[in-house]
Amino acid sequence: MKNTMPSEEKAQLLLDTIEDRKAVDPVMLDLRGKVLVADFFLVCSGTSHVHIRAIADAVLEKVDEARLPKPRIEGQEIGEWVLLDFGDVVLHVMGEEPRERYKLEQFWSSTQPKGALPPTPGSVAAEDIDEDDLGDFDDEDEMNDAAFFSEADEEVEPVDEDDLDDTPQRRAR
Repeated sequence: MKNTMPSEEKAQLLLDTIEDRKAVDPVMLDLRGKVLVADFFLVCSGTSHVHIRAIADAVLEKVDEARLPKPRIEGQEIGEWVLLDFGDVVLHVMGEEPRERYKLEQFWSSTQPKGALPPTPGSVAAEDIDEDDLGDFDDEDEMNDAAFFSEADEEVEPVDEDDLDDTPQRRAR
Protein backbone atom coordinates (compact mmCIF):
# COMPACT_ATOMS: atom_id res chain seq x y z
CA MET A 1 0.00 0.00 0.00
CA LYS A 2 1.34 3.41 -0.98
CA ASN A 3 1.90 6.05 1.66
CA THR A 4 -0.29 9.14 1.69
CA MET A 5 1.29 12.33 2.88
CA PRO A 6 -0.31 15.72 3.58
CA SER A 7 0.28 18.12 0.67
CA GLU A 8 2.29 20.58 2.78
CA GLU A 9 4.66 17.81 3.91
CA LYS A 10 4.94 16.48 0.34
CA ALA A 11 5.71 19.95 -1.02
CA GLN A 12 8.44 20.40 1.60
CA LEU A 13 9.93 16.98 0.76
CA LEU A 14 10.05 17.95 -2.93
CA LEU A 15 11.51 21.37 -2.12
CA ASP A 16 14.25 19.79 0.01
CA THR A 17 15.02 17.34 -2.81
CA ILE A 18 15.31 19.97 -5.54
CA GLU A 19 17.44 22.14 -3.26
CA ASP A 20 19.75 19.14 -2.66
CA ARG A 21 20.15 18.85 -6.45
CA LYS A 22 21.13 22.53 -6.65
CA ALA A 23 18.00 23.71 -8.47
CA VAL A 24 18.16 27.41 -9.34
CA ASP A 25 15.79 29.79 -7.51
CA PRO A 26 13.28 27.26 -6.14
CA VAL A 27 9.93 28.81 -5.24
CA MET A 28 7.01 27.19 -3.41
CA LEU A 29 3.60 28.74 -3.99
CA ASP A 30 0.81 27.95 -1.52
CA LEU A 31 -2.37 27.83 -3.59
CA ARG A 32 -4.68 26.37 -0.94
CA GLY A 33 -8.02 28.14 -0.99
CA LYS A 34 -7.10 30.02 -4.19
CA VAL A 35 -7.41 27.39 -6.92
CA LEU A 36 -8.70 23.85 -7.27
CA VAL A 37 -5.81 22.68 -9.47
CA ALA A 38 -3.37 21.93 -6.62
CA ASP A 39 -2.47 22.93 -3.09
CA PHE A 40 1.15 23.79 -3.93
CA PHE A 41 3.18 24.64 -7.00
CA LEU A 42 6.93 24.34 -6.92
CA VAL A 43 8.91 26.10 -9.65
CA CYS A 44 12.65 25.89 -10.15
CA SER A 45 15.23 26.08 -12.91
CA GLY A 46 18.03 23.85 -14.03
CA THR A 47 21.18 25.07 -15.71
CA SER A 48 20.98 22.58 -18.62
CA HIS A 49 18.76 19.84 -20.01
CA VAL A 50 20.90 17.28 -18.15
CA HIS A 51 20.52 19.21 -14.88
CA ILE A 52 16.75 19.53 -15.36
CA ARG A 53 16.42 15.76 -15.92
CA ALA A 54 18.71 15.06 -12.93
CA ILE A 55 16.48 17.18 -10.68
CA ALA A 56 13.37 15.34 -11.92
CA ASP A 57 15.08 11.95 -11.47
CA ALA A 58 16.11 12.84 -7.90
CA VAL A 59 12.50 13.75 -7.10
CA LEU A 60 11.26 10.46 -8.54
CA GLU A 61 13.82 8.53 -6.45
CA LYS A 62 12.81 10.39 -3.28
CA VAL A 63 9.11 9.80 -3.99
CA ASP A 64 9.80 6.09 -4.47
CA GLU A 65 11.77 5.94 -1.17
CA ALA A 66 8.86 7.65 0.60
CA ARG A 67 6.48 5.13 -1.02
CA LEU A 68 4.35 7.91 -2.48
CA PRO A 69 2.27 7.44 -5.62
CA LYS A 70 4.19 8.19 -8.82
CA PRO A 71 3.32 11.52 -10.45
CA ARG A 72 2.14 12.15 -13.99
CA ILE A 73 5.21 13.31 -15.88
CA GLU A 74 5.51 15.51 -18.96
CA GLY A 75 8.61 16.68 -20.82
CA GLN A 76 11.20 14.40 -19.21
CA GLU A 77 12.62 13.18 -22.53
CA ILE A 78 13.31 16.67 -23.83
CA GLY A 79 14.47 18.17 -20.55
CA GLU A 80 13.54 21.76 -21.27
CA TRP A 81 10.55 21.84 -18.93
CA VAL A 82 9.65 18.80 -16.83
CA LEU A 83 6.31 18.80 -15.07
CA LEU A 84 5.70 16.36 -12.22
CA ASP A 85 2.02 16.35 -11.20
CA PHE A 86 1.27 14.69 -7.87
CA GLY A 87 -2.33 15.96 -7.89
CA ASP A 88 -2.07 18.11 -4.78
CA VAL A 89 1.48 19.28 -5.54
CA VAL A 90 2.79 20.21 -8.99
CA LEU A 91 6.50 20.64 -9.65
CA HIS A 92 7.82 22.56 -12.67
CA VAL A 93 11.53 22.07 -13.39
CA MET A 94 12.30 24.52 -16.17
CA GLY A 95 15.15 25.86 -18.21
CA GLU A 96 15.93 29.49 -17.46
CA GLU A 97 14.55 30.75 -20.81
CA PRO A 98 11.13 29.02 -20.55
CA ARG A 99 10.86 30.11 -16.92
CA GLU A 100 11.47 33.72 -17.86
CA ARG A 101 9.07 33.51 -20.81
CA TYR A 102 6.10 31.90 -19.05
CA LYS A 103 6.48 33.55 -15.62
CA LEU A 104 4.52 30.85 -13.77
CA GLU A 105 5.29 32.32 -10.35
CA GLN A 106 3.84 35.66 -11.43
CA PHE A 107 0.75 34.05 -12.96
CA TRP A 108 -0.07 31.81 -10.01
CA SER A 109 0.73 34.37 -7.30
CA SER A 110 -1.47 37.13 -8.74
CA THR A 111 -5.24 37.35 -8.88
CA GLN A 112 -6.53 36.10 -12.23
CA PRO A 113 -9.90 36.76 -13.85
CA LYS A 114 -12.33 33.86 -13.84
CA GLY A 115 -11.48 31.45 -16.65
CA ALA A 116 -7.91 32.70 -17.12
CA LEU A 117 -5.54 30.02 -18.29
CA PRO A 118 -1.90 29.76 -17.32
CA PRO A 119 0.67 30.39 -20.01
CA THR A 120 1.72 27.38 -22.05
CA PRO A 121 4.32 26.90 -24.76
CA GLY A 122 3.16 28.71 -27.88
CA SER A 123 0.54 30.82 -26.09
CA VAL A 124 2.40 34.13 -26.33
CA ALA A 125 0.76 36.20 -29.05
CA ALA A 126 2.92 38.01 -31.59
CA GLU A 127 1.47 41.39 -30.66
CA ASP A 128 2.57 40.81 -27.03
CA ILE A 129 6.22 40.58 -28.06
CA ASP A 130 8.48 43.60 -27.97
CA GLU A 131 10.32 43.48 -31.31
CA ASP A 132 13.35 45.16 -29.70
CA ASP A 133 13.83 41.97 -27.65
CA LEU A 134 13.93 39.77 -30.75
CA GLY A 135 17.31 40.86 -32.10
CA ASP A 136 18.36 39.60 -35.54
CA PHE A 137 16.19 37.21 -37.44
CA ASP A 138 19.29 35.20 -38.44
CA ASP A 139 18.78 32.58 -35.71
CA GLU A 140 15.15 31.54 -36.10
CA ASP A 141 15.49 28.69 -33.59
CA GLU A 142 15.90 31.12 -30.72
CA MET A 143 13.18 33.46 -31.89
CA ASN A 144 9.64 33.22 -30.56
CA ASP A 145 7.45 31.24 -32.97
CA ALA A 146 4.65 33.79 -32.87
CA ALA A 147 6.98 36.60 -33.86
CA PHE A 148 8.59 34.51 -36.59
CA PHE A 149 5.25 33.68 -38.23
CA SER A 150 3.99 37.21 -37.81
CA GLU A 151 7.11 38.50 -39.60
CA ALA A 152 6.80 35.79 -42.28
CA ASP A 153 3.16 36.68 -42.95
CA GLU A 154 4.17 40.27 -43.64
CA GLU A 155 6.91 39.23 -46.07
CA VAL A 156 4.99 36.67 -48.16
CA GLU A 157 2.94 37.86 -51.09
CA PRO A 158 -0.38 36.15 -51.78
CA VAL A 159 -0.30 33.48 -54.47
CA ASP A 160 -2.55 33.80 -57.48
CA GLU A 161 -4.08 30.34 -57.96
CA ASP A 162 -4.24 30.85 -61.75
CA ASP A 163 -0.42 30.95 -61.76
CA LEU A 164 -0.34 27.50 -60.14
CA ASP A 165 -1.91 25.82 -63.17
CA ASP A 166 1.24 26.55 -65.15
CA THR A 167 3.67 24.81 -62.78
CA PRO A 168 5.49 21.66 -64.01
CA GLN A 169 3.87 19.54 -61.27
CA ARG A 170 0.37 20.55 -62.37
CA ARG A 171 1.12 19.99 -66.07
CA ALA A 172 2.39 16.48 -65.34
CA ARG A 173 -0.95 15.39 -63.89
